[in-house]
Order: sequence, then structure tokens, then C-alpha cells
Amino acid sequence: MSKQFKIITAVLIVVVVAIGGGVWYGVSHNPKNLTAEQFEQLPIDEQFDKAPEGHYIHLRKNDSTLYRTTWSQNKIKKYLTNDFVKTDTNPDGTSPDKSKMGTNHTFNDTILMNSAEGYGEIGQIYSDLFGNKRFNADNEGTEEATYDWYFDDLKSAQADKDVSGYVTKIVR
Repeated sequence: MSKQFKIITAVLIVVVVAIGGGVWYGVSHNPKNLTAEQFEQLPIDEQFDKAPEGHYIHLRKNDSTLYRTTWSQNKIKKYLTNDFVKTDTNPDGTSPDKSKMGTNHTFNDTILMNSAEGYGEIGQIYSDLFGNKRFNADNEGTEEATYDWYFDDLKSAQADKDVSGYVTKIVR
């Protein structure tokens, strides 16, 4: 064997070992590789530590869930102000439509807006957000109904008093 072949072989072995070690370390020490069930079983402080980076929404002031979303603030507003209110409903106020609003959660919107039957999940979110001055600047709602609902990162969500006071579950 030539000296050059030995050097190339040694370098390739070192590179393969380094890459393999890095992958092993990343997989074995990465806390974000939990299944959804394992993640839900964690206490809320650990969920905050192990939740992925991204945008989060707290859709109702005293809601116990914080959702990670891929939608922008404007896209959520457009959905609730344009798309949601134009959804075709049956005469009884129900709808077969489903929405995820950029999350991993399918919101129950079988009953969209029917005051006699009660609102579905999206109807309740719609009602609460439209009473929130930080969502709907035209609203003259009370301070009790005003809250931060969209967060650019998890750290700012955790610092919010409504999130820290009510949230017991993160949907990632």
C-alpha cells in the first residue's frame, strides 16, 4: 500500500467515527425526540424546556393549552375574519369543516356559530379573540378580556402571566 492510500484511509476512518459519534450524541441527548404521549406526560415546566422553537398561540385567556403554530398572526386573523365566517353551514349551524390553524390539533368546529346549541371550539375561539383588543383593535372590550394571544417564541409565551397562570399543556 502506498503512503497516500494509508493517509486517505485513516482520514476517512476518522471522519466516519466523528460523524457516527455526533449522530449518536445528538440522538441520545436530544430531549425533543419524545413521542406525543411521552411529551404530554411531562410536567409543564419540562414541556416548556423540551418544546420545539417556533411561534405559539394561546387562543383563549384562561385556556390550559398553548399551541405551536406554523401560521402567522395575519394568517390566523384572515382565517377567523374571512374564511371561518364564510364557511358553509347546515341549517342547524353545524359544519363538516375541520381546521388545524397551523397546529397539530384538529379543532372541533362541527358547531360553528349556533347560540342555541352552543359554539364549537372554533366558535368559542372566534368569540374570545374578537373580544380581545390585542386581536381586534376596533373592539372596545374590557381589560379582563385583553390578553396576548400570539407569541414569536416560547420564552416570551412562558413569561406571559396568562400563559404561566393557566397553561398546563403544550401542543407541539
